[in-house]
Amino acid sequence: MTAETILKYLKEANPDELYTEIGGHGIVAGFRGILPGDSIMFRCEMDAVPTEHGPNHLCGHDGHMAILLGLADKLSNDRFFSGKVWLFFQPAEEIGEGAARMVVDISRHGINFDYSFALHNNPRHELNKIIMYSDVYAAASVGMELLFSGSPSHAAFPEQASNPTYTIINIVEEIKRMNSDKRLFHNFVLGTVVNVHIGEANYGVTPGSGIIRVTLRAYDENDLNLFCRKIETFATEKASASALKVDITYHDRFPSTRNNVLASNMVINAAEKLGMEVEWAAAPARGSEDFAHFTSISKACFFDIGNGKDGDDIHREGYRFSDDILMPAVNLYSSIIYNRQQK
Repeated sequence: MTAETILKYLKEANPDELYTEIGGHGIVAGFRGILPGDSIMFRCEMDAVPTEHGPNHLCGHDGHMAILLGLADKLSNDRFFSGKVWLFFQPAEEIGEGAARMVVDISRHGINFDYSFALHNNPRHELNKIIMYSDVYAAASVGMELLFSGSPSHAAFPEQASNPTYTIINIVEEIKRMNSDKRLFHNFVLGTVVNVHIGEANYGVTPGSGIIRVTLRAYDENDLNLFCRKIETFATEKASASALKVDITYHDRFPSTRNNVLASNMVINAAEKLGMEVEWAAAPARGSEDFAHFTSISKACFFDIGNGKDGDDIHREGYRFSDDILMPAVNLYSSIIYNRQQK
Protein backbone atom coordinates (compact mmCIF):
# COMPACT_ATOMS: atom_id res chain seq x y z
CA MET A 1 0.00 0.00 0.00
CA THR A 2 2.81 2.45 0.87
CA ALA A 3 4.63 1.74 -2.38
CA GLU A 4 1.41 2.19 -4.38
CA THR A 5 0.77 5.59 -2.78
CA ILE A 6 4.33 6.77 -3.42
CA LEU A 7 4.21 5.55 -7.00
CA LYS A 8 0.98 7.46 -7.64
CA TYR A 9 2.54 10.77 -6.58
CA LEU A 10 5.84 10.10 -8.34
CA LYS A 11 4.12 9.44 -11.66
CA GLU A 12 2.50 12.87 -11.39
CA ALA A 13 6.00 14.38 -11.12
CA ASN A 14 6.96 12.88 -14.52
CA PRO A 15 10.47 11.60 -13.74
CA ASP A 16 12.73 10.67 -16.64
CA GLU A 17 13.25 7.22 -15.17
CA LEU A 18 11.08 5.28 -12.76
CA TYR A 19 11.81 1.84 -11.33
CA THR A 20 9.76 -0.32 -8.98
CA GLU A 21 10.47 -3.42 -6.90
CA ILE A 22 14.03 -2.28 -6.21
CA GLY A 23 15.34 -4.17 -3.19
CA GLY A 24 11.86 -5.50 -2.57
CA HIS A 25 9.12 -2.86 -2.58
CA GLY A 26 11.58 -0.01 -3.17
CA ILE A 27 11.09 2.71 -5.78
CA VAL A 28 13.69 4.79 -7.61
CA ALA A 29 12.92 7.93 -9.61
CA GLY A 30 15.46 9.78 -11.75
CA PHE A 31 15.23 13.44 -12.86
CA ARG A 32 17.63 14.80 -15.50
CA GLY A 33 18.75 18.43 -15.28
CA ILE A 34 19.40 20.64 -18.31
CA LEU A 35 23.03 21.26 -17.28
CA PRO A 36 25.90 18.73 -17.20
CA GLY A 37 27.14 17.60 -13.83
CA ASP A 38 27.45 14.86 -11.22
CA SER A 39 24.63 12.55 -10.23
CA ILE A 40 23.22 12.95 -6.76
CA MET A 41 20.92 10.71 -4.70
CA PHE A 42 18.52 11.38 -1.84
CA ARG A 43 17.13 8.51 0.15
CA CYS A 44 14.20 8.03 2.51
CA GLU A 45 12.89 4.95 4.32
CA MET A 46 9.50 3.37 3.57
CA ASP A 47 9.04 0.93 6.46
CA ALA A 48 7.34 1.33 9.81
CA VAL A 49 8.08 -0.06 13.27
CA PRO A 50 6.19 -3.27 14.19
CA THR A 51 4.09 -2.85 17.34
CA GLU A 52 1.40 -4.88 19.09
CA HIS A 53 -1.12 -2.65 17.33
CA GLY A 54 0.39 -3.28 13.89
CA PRO A 55 3.00 -1.30 11.89
CA ASN A 56 3.36 2.28 13.08
CA HIS A 57 5.56 5.16 11.91
CA LEU A 58 7.20 5.74 15.28
CA CYS A 59 10.45 6.78 13.60
CA GLY A 60 9.19 9.55 11.31
CA HIS A 61 9.72 7.61 8.10
CA ASP A 62 6.35 8.86 6.88
CA GLY A 63 7.72 12.38 7.15
CA HIS A 64 10.92 11.42 5.35
CA MET A 65 8.87 10.04 2.45
CA ALA A 66 6.81 13.22 2.31
CA ILE A 67 10.01 15.27 2.06
CA LEU A 68 11.19 13.34 -0.99
CA LEU A 69 7.77 13.59 -2.63
CA GLY A 70 7.90 17.34 -2.08
CA LEU A 71 11.34 17.37 -3.68
CA ALA A 72 10.01 15.35 -6.63
CA ASP A 73 7.33 17.97 -7.20
CA LYS A 74 9.94 20.74 -7.22
CA LEU A 75 12.19 18.84 -9.64
CA SER A 76 9.23 18.24 -11.93
CA ASN A 77 8.59 21.96 -12.26
CA ASP A 78 12.18 23.19 -12.50
CA ARG A 79 14.87 21.24 -14.38
CA PHE A 80 17.45 24.05 -14.23
CA PHE A 81 19.98 22.00 -12.31
CA SER A 82 23.12 20.07 -13.20
CA GLY A 83 23.48 16.33 -13.65
CA LYS A 84 20.85 13.86 -12.56
CA VAL A 85 18.95 13.57 -9.30
CA TRP A 86 17.87 10.19 -8.01
CA LEU A 87 15.19 9.75 -5.35
CA PHE A 88 15.38 6.44 -3.48
CA PHE A 89 12.40 5.16 -1.49
CA GLN A 90 14.00 2.33 0.46
CA PRO A 91 12.24 -0.62 2.07
CA ALA A 92 13.38 -2.72 5.06
CA GLU A 93 15.61 -0.16 6.79
CA GLU A 94 14.50 -1.21 10.27
CA ILE A 95 15.89 -4.73 9.74
CA GLY A 96 19.02 -3.57 7.94
CA GLU A 97 18.34 -5.35 4.65
CA GLY A 98 16.79 -2.83 2.27
CA ALA A 99 19.81 -0.74 1.29
CA ALA A 100 22.00 -3.75 0.55
CA ARG A 101 19.27 -5.24 -1.65
CA MET A 102 18.78 -1.93 -3.46
CA VAL A 103 22.50 -1.68 -4.22
CA VAL A 104 22.34 -5.07 -5.93
CA ASP A 105 19.25 -4.17 -7.95
CA ILE A 106 20.40 -0.72 -9.11
CA SER A 107 23.61 -2.21 -10.46
CA ARG A 108 21.47 -4.37 -12.76
CA HIS A 109 19.76 -1.23 -14.07
CA GLY A 110 23.02 0.69 -14.48
CA ILE A 111 22.00 3.28 -11.86
CA ASN A 112 24.91 5.07 -10.22
CA PHE A 113 25.52 8.36 -8.46
CA ASP A 114 28.45 10.42 -7.24
CA TYR A 115 26.88 11.78 -4.04
CA SER A 116 24.20 10.47 -1.69
CA PHE A 117 22.30 12.15 1.13
CA ALA A 118 19.81 11.21 3.80
CA LEU A 119 18.41 12.81 6.92
CA HIS A 120 16.63 11.66 10.05
CA ASN A 121 14.45 13.67 12.37
CA ASN A 122 15.89 14.03 15.86
CA PRO A 123 13.67 14.81 18.88
CA ARG A 124 16.63 15.84 21.03
CA HIS A 125 17.24 19.08 19.12
CA GLU A 126 15.42 22.30 18.37
CA LEU A 127 13.07 22.28 15.42
CA ASN A 128 14.88 22.42 12.04
CA LYS A 129 18.38 22.66 13.48
CA ILE A 130 20.80 20.72 11.26
CA ILE A 131 22.96 18.26 13.21
CA MET A 132 26.15 17.24 11.44
CA TYR A 133 28.41 14.29 12.25
CA SER A 134 32.15 14.19 11.63
CA ASP A 135 33.15 10.88 10.01
CA VAL A 136 30.92 8.32 11.76
CA TYR A 137 27.18 9.02 11.81
CA ALA A 138 25.93 5.72 13.23
CA ALA A 139 27.46 2.68 14.87
CA ALA A 140 28.01 -0.70 13.31
CA SER A 141 25.95 -3.39 15.01
CA VAL A 142 25.01 -7.04 14.87
CA GLY A 143 22.63 -9.37 16.68
CA MET A 144 24.39 -12.36 18.26
CA GLU A 145 22.49 -15.50 19.25
CA LEU A 146 24.08 -18.16 21.46
CA LEU A 147 22.16 -21.44 21.78
CA PHE A 148 23.36 -23.82 24.50
CA SER A 149 22.44 -27.50 24.45
CA GLY A 150 23.08 -29.82 27.37
CA SER A 151 20.94 -32.32 29.24
CA PRO A 152 18.24 -31.83 31.91
CA SER A 153 17.82 -33.69 35.16
CA HIS A 154 15.33 -34.04 37.96
CA ALA A 155 15.41 -30.81 40.00
CA ALA A 156 16.33 -32.90 43.06
CA PHE A 157 19.57 -33.93 41.35
CA PRO A 158 20.90 -30.80 39.60
CA GLU A 159 24.44 -32.20 39.64
CA GLN A 160 23.35 -34.72 37.00
CA ALA A 161 22.40 -32.02 34.46
CA SER A 162 24.44 -30.12 31.89
CA ASN A 163 22.73 -26.87 32.79
CA PRO A 164 23.38 -23.64 30.81
CA THR A 165 22.05 -21.28 33.48
CA TYR A 166 25.35 -20.27 35.05
CA THR A 167 27.13 -20.16 31.69
CA ILE A 168 24.57 -17.65 30.44
CA ILE A 169 24.86 -15.64 33.66
CA ASN A 170 28.64 -15.59 33.18
CA ILE A 171 28.22 -14.29 29.64
CA VAL A 172 25.94 -11.49 30.84
CA GLU A 173 28.55 -10.49 33.42
CA GLU A 174 31.38 -10.70 30.87
CA ILE A 175 29.53 -8.43 28.44
CA LYS A 176 28.94 -5.97 31.27
CA ARG A 177 32.64 -6.07 32.11
CA MET A 178 33.77 -5.53 28.51
CA ASN A 179 31.37 -2.60 28.13
CA SER A 180 33.30 -0.72 30.78
CA ASP A 181 36.82 -1.92 29.98
CA LYS A 182 38.36 0.97 28.03
CA ARG A 183 41.60 -0.95 27.40
CA LEU A 184 40.06 -3.56 25.09
CA PHE A 185 38.82 -1.41 22.24
CA HIS A 186 39.84 1.67 20.30
CA ASN A 187 36.49 3.43 20.66
CA PHE A 188 32.93 3.07 21.93
CA VAL A 189 31.43 -0.44 22.18
CA LEU A 190 28.21 -1.60 23.78
CA GLY A 191 26.73 -5.05 24.30
CA THR A 192 23.04 -5.17 25.22
CA VAL A 193 21.24 -8.34 26.33
CA VAL A 194 17.89 -8.34 24.53
CA ASN A 195 16.54 -11.83 25.27
CA VAL A 196 17.25 -14.78 27.55
CA HIS A 197 15.37 -18.07 27.73
CA ILE A 198 16.43 -20.96 29.96
CA GLY A 199 14.51 -24.21 30.49
CA GLU A 200 10.76 -24.45 30.89
CA ALA A 201 8.17 -23.48 33.50
CA ASN A 202 8.51 -26.77 35.37
CA TYR A 203 9.56 -26.86 39.03
CA GLY A 204 10.66 -30.48 38.81
CA VAL A 205 13.20 -30.24 36.00
CA THR A 206 16.67 -28.69 35.86
CA PRO A 207 17.21 -26.85 32.54
CA GLY A 208 19.15 -28.62 29.82
CA SER A 209 19.11 -25.88 27.20
CA GLY A 210 19.06 -22.13 26.98
CA ILE A 211 19.54 -19.20 24.64
CA ILE A 212 20.84 -15.67 25.00
CA ARG A 213 20.51 -12.96 22.37
CA VAL A 214 22.58 -9.79 22.50
CA THR A 215 23.08 -6.75 20.31
CA LEU A 216 26.68 -5.69 19.91
CA ARG A 217 27.58 -2.26 18.54
CA ALA A 218 30.70 -0.18 17.98
CA TYR A 219 31.74 2.94 16.11
CA ASP A 220 34.70 1.04 14.65
CA GLU A 221 34.10 -2.10 12.54
CA ASN A 222 37.33 -3.66 13.83
CA ASP A 223 36.16 -3.15 17.40
CA LEU A 224 32.85 -4.84 16.59
CA ASN A 225 34.60 -7.84 15.05
CA LEU A 226 36.90 -8.09 18.08
CA PHE A 227 33.89 -7.85 20.42
CA CYS A 228 32.24 -10.77 18.59
CA ARG A 229 35.39 -12.90 18.73
CA LYS A 230 35.92 -12.30 22.43
CA ILE A 231 32.37 -13.33 23.31
CA GLU A 232 32.61 -16.38 21.03
CA THR A 233 35.83 -17.47 22.77
CA PHE A 234 34.44 -16.85 26.25
CA ALA A 235 31.17 -18.66 25.51
CA THR A 236 32.94 -21.63 23.93
CA GLU A 237 35.26 -22.05 26.92
CA LYS A 238 32.43 -21.78 29.45
CA ALA A 239 30.25 -24.19 27.48
CA SER A 240 33.04 -26.76 27.30
CA ALA A 241 33.63 -26.51 31.05
CA SER A 242 29.94 -27.26 31.67
CA ALA A 243 29.61 -30.08 29.11
CA LEU A 244 27.46 -27.92 26.85
CA LYS A 245 27.32 -27.52 23.10
CA VAL A 246 27.05 -23.93 21.84
CA ASP A 247 25.83 -22.78 18.43
CA ILE A 248 26.44 -19.11 17.56
CA THR A 249 24.63 -17.26 14.79
CA TYR A 250 24.51 -13.62 13.71
CA HIS A 251 21.57 -11.49 12.57
CA ASP A 252 20.73 -7.94 11.41
CA ARG A 253 24.26 -6.82 10.57
CA PHE A 254 24.67 -3.07 10.05
CA PRO A 255 27.99 -1.56 8.90
CA SER A 256 29.01 1.77 10.42
CA THR A 257 27.72 4.79 8.51
CA ARG A 258 30.55 7.20 7.66
CA ASN A 259 30.27 10.68 6.20
CA ASN A 260 32.38 12.15 3.42
CA VAL A 261 33.86 15.63 3.89
CA LEU A 262 32.86 16.93 0.43
CA ALA A 263 29.27 15.72 0.80
CA SER A 264 29.07 17.14 4.33
CA ASN A 265 30.28 20.53 3.07
CA MET A 266 27.49 20.51 0.48
CA VAL A 267 24.93 20.14 3.27
CA ILE A 268 26.53 22.87 5.38
CA ASN A 269 26.71 25.30 2.46
CA ALA A 270 23.06 24.66 1.57
CA ALA A 271 21.96 25.17 5.19
CA GLU A 272 23.93 28.41 5.49
CA LYS A 273 22.37 29.79 2.31
CA LEU A 274 18.95 29.22 3.90
CA GLY A 275 19.95 30.64 7.28
CA MET A 276 19.44 27.30 9.02
CA GLU A 277 21.36 26.74 12.24
CA VAL A 278 24.06 24.04 12.05
CA GLU A 279 25.49 22.19 15.03
CA TRP A 280 28.17 19.49 15.12
CA ALA A 281 27.29 16.44 17.21
CA ALA A 282 29.64 15.66 20.08
CA ALA A 283 29.60 11.94 19.25
CA PRO A 284 28.14 9.56 16.67
CA ALA A 285 24.70 8.03 17.15
CA ARG A 286 24.61 4.76 19.06
CA GLY A 287 21.92 3.39 16.78
CA SER A 288 22.63 1.79 13.41
CA GLU A 289 21.72 2.74 9.83
CA ASP A 290 21.88 0.63 6.68
CA PHE A 291 22.51 3.79 4.62
CA ALA A 292 26.11 2.62 5.07
CA HIS A 293 25.66 0.44 1.99
CA PHE A 294 25.24 3.61 -0.09
CA THR A 295 28.29 5.26 1.48
CA SER A 296 30.43 2.47 0.04
CA ILE A 297 29.51 3.42 -3.55
CA SER A 298 29.35 7.22 -3.30
CA LYS A 299 30.46 10.30 -1.39
CA ALA A 300 27.78 10.42 1.27
CA CYS A 301 26.40 12.48 4.12
CA PHE A 302 23.81 11.43 6.65
CA PHE A 303 22.66 14.15 9.03
CA ASP A 304 19.83 14.94 11.45
CA ILE A 305 17.20 17.65 11.49
CA GLY A 306 15.71 18.73 14.81
CA ASN A 307 12.15 17.59 15.49
CA GLY A 308 11.72 19.83 18.55
CA LYS A 309 12.69 18.89 22.09
CA ASP A 310 9.18 18.57 23.51
CA GLY A 311 8.37 15.19 21.93
CA ASP A 312 8.99 11.55 22.86
CA ASP A 313 11.99 9.64 21.61
CA ILE A 314 11.75 7.60 18.40
CA HIS A 315 10.38 4.04 18.46
CA ARG A 316 8.22 4.87 21.46
CA GLU A 317 4.44 4.80 21.43
CA GLY A 318 3.04 8.24 20.69
CA TYR A 319 6.06 9.56 18.78
CA ARG A 320 5.13 12.05 16.10
CA PHE A 321 7.10 13.56 13.26
CA SER A 322 6.69 17.35 13.14
CA ASP A 323 5.15 18.56 9.88
CA ASP A 324 7.01 21.83 10.41
CA ILE A 325 10.13 20.01 9.21
CA LEU A 326 8.72 19.26 5.75
CA MET A 327 9.28 22.45 3.77
CA PRO A 328 12.61 23.41 5.41
CA ALA A 329 13.92 19.93 4.55
CA VAL A 330 12.64 20.16 0.97
CA ASN A 331 14.27 23.58 0.67
CA LEU A 332 17.54 22.25 2.08
CA TYR A 333 17.67 19.40 -0.41
CA SER A 334 16.72 21.82 -3.18
CA SER A 335 19.55 24.13 -2.18
CA ILE A 336 22.01 21.23 -2.44
CA ILE A 337 20.72 20.48 -5.94
CA TYR A 338 20.26 23.91 -7.46
CA ASN A 339 23.38 25.57 -6.07
CA ARG A 340 25.87 22.90 -7.18
CA GLN A 341 26.60 24.54 -10.55
CA GLN A 342 27.48 27.78 -8.73
CA LYS A 343 30.43 26.27 -6.82
